[in-house]
Formats: sequence, C-alpha cells, structure tokens
Amino acid sequence: MKRIRAKAAYSYALCAAVVPVILLACGATAARAYDRDETLQKSIPLQGATRIVVTNSRGDVKVIGENGRSSISCEYTKRIRGRDQDEADRLFNLMDIDITREGAVLTVAARYPDQSGSDRNIFALLRKHYAGMSVAITVTVPSGLDVKIVTASGDVQLASILGPAEITSASGDIEVAGAGDLKIDVSSGDMMVSDVAGKAFLSSASGDIEAHHIKGDVTVRSASGEIMLTEVGGDLTAAGLSGDVTVEGVRNVVFSGTSCSARFAGVRGGVTATVASGDIEVEATGESASNYEMRTSCGQIALSYDRPAKGGFALKAQTTSGSISATLPIKVTKVSRHSLIGVVREGKSVVVLETASGDISVSEPEE
Repeated sequence: MKRIRAKAAYSYALCAAVVPVILLACGATAARAYDRDETLQKSIPLQGATRIVVTNSRGDVKVIGENGRSSISCEYTKRIRGRDQDEADRLFNLMDIDITREGAVLTVAARYPDQSGSDRNIFALLRKHYAGMSVAITVTVPSGLDVKIVTASGDVQLASILGPAEITSASGDIEVAGAGDLKIDVSSGDMMVSDVAGKAFLSSASGDIEAHHIKGDVTVRSASGEIMLTEVGGDLTAAGLSGDVTVEGVRNVVFSGTSCSARFAGVRGGVTATVASGDIEVEATGESASNYEMRTSCGQIALSYDRPAKGGFALKAQTTSGSISATLPIKVTKVSRHSLIGVVREGKSVVVLETASGDISVSEPEE
C-alpha cells in the first residue's frame, strides 16, 4: 500500500488504465485453472499378432521391447486443462485408447472427441478452450514384434526392438535406441538414433538428424537441419538442402547438397559428392581402390588418405578461382595455375576434384 500511495500523485491515470488489464489477466488465469490427469493400464494378449501400430494425434508415444514377454502392456495418461470442471470432465471421459485387430496386426489408437457427427460441437469447444488435452501412451511389447508409430503432435521414443520399425510424425522429436530395419519420416522435429541392426531411412523436413551405430546402409534426407552420423557399417546416401553434414566411419558415400558443408571421415570406399555452395572434406582410409568425385560451385575441397591409396589413382583437379595443393608421388601430365592432371602409382582408381571458387588440396602420407 505504501508503494501505491507514493505514486498516486502522478500516476493516477496510468493506474486507472492498468488495473482493468490486471483484472482481465487474473480472470483469464482463473478461467483456465482446471487441470485433470489420470493414468490407466490395459493388458493386451498377443493372440498371434506379429505387428503393432500405435497412433496418436495429440500426445507422446513410447514403445519399449522386452525379451521373453508374451503379452502387451499399455499404460496411458489422459490430461486436460480447461476453464470449467464440468466441461473438462465431459471431454475427459471421451478420451481413451481403442484396440483393434486385423489379421496379425494389432492397432492401439488414442481416441479424442470426434470432429464430425455428435461430437462436433464438443470438438469446437475443445479447440477454443481446451488446447491442453492429450493422451500419452507407453506400450511394452515383445522385442521381436514389428512396430509402426504414427503421431501428429508429440514426441516418440522407441527402444529395444529387434524387428523392423517405422515412425511417422508431423511435429515432435524422435529418439530410437535399438531397432532392426528403421524408417523415420518427420515433418518438424529433431531425431536421435542409435543401435540399428539393419538398414535405416531417416528423413526430416525441419530438424537435426543424429545417428550412431548403424550396421546396414543408411539413407538420410534433410531439408533444414544438421546431419551427424557415426559408425555406419554400410553405404550412405544423403541429401541436404540447408545444414552441415558430419559423418565418421562409413563405406561408400553418395551426397548432394544445396547450401551446406560436408565432412566425411573414416571412408572405407568411394565418394560421390556435389554441393551448390559449401566445402567438401573427405578423409579416406585408402584400404581399397575407390573412386572419388567431388564438386562444388563455391567452396573448398580437401581429400586426404590416412595411408597410400591402394592401387593408386588418376587425378584431375580443377578450380576456376583458387589454388591447388597436392602432396603426392604424382606423375604430372598437365599442370597450370588452376588445374592439375596426373597419375599416382598404378592409377587404378579415379579422383576428380572440381570447384568454381575455392582451393583444392589432396594428400597422402609417404610410403
């Protein structure tokens, strides 16, 4: 009260304007003060199911594999936040999970008030006053079960699955720790993947992609976000529009980028890489006779071997505006300020390095 009286002499008009705003804010807070959540469980017999599909439009999904399990456990938490207890309770009671079977496929789907039919007016109310409504689902399954997860808005976690897994998400982060073959398609959200026993397809329209310990081939697509991969057992096919690419440990690489820099280390095979604007750096093991073709319109190109390249290679390096550095036992057939052509030892493979604007370097250690 002392603080109000001290300012009353010169702030009356301001206070008169502010007080209604404060009251409105308090009224709005009170109107949305009702919260309710409840956790429920269901046990689902397998009955010959070999595949489970989990769908959720407004909440998180978690699927965990467990060795030796003979049934499916489903735990789900219903949550709602709204302005009125009676209305919130009506909506809350319409939320649940539905379980259906079709042949060997078991589907677990979160249910919300329907946008059509008898629930149409309720759904309109929901969108206006009850945006905090969600169902979070955790499903524990036999580890050998095939898994498919579809979400519209919510994070997804998948772990310890031996069979193939597929995840589709419109908006939310994805975390996978253990799967057979893996396919992920995300519109908006980051992706963290590890321990894939087979091949992987990873696609994100907006978000970073990070993956480690993938035994098979990997296909990665990113429209906007960084790509970070380590320990890829097979080949990599990658495309990125905007966002840097870092790969450590891979066999063969095919990469195309628009506005990004790419670094590939521990490459056991060959590389074909094209970038419209950005640098390309490759560190090759040199353990096999492999071809390297790297091109960028604006950026530097660097190729280095950690041992003398097996079988040697024929080299063509060319830059429109930049310098060329070659630390190699090379027999030069043509050289100029911006180009170098020659043969290293037997010349069994081909190395082509081209940039319109940038430096080029290629090197290997002495034998």
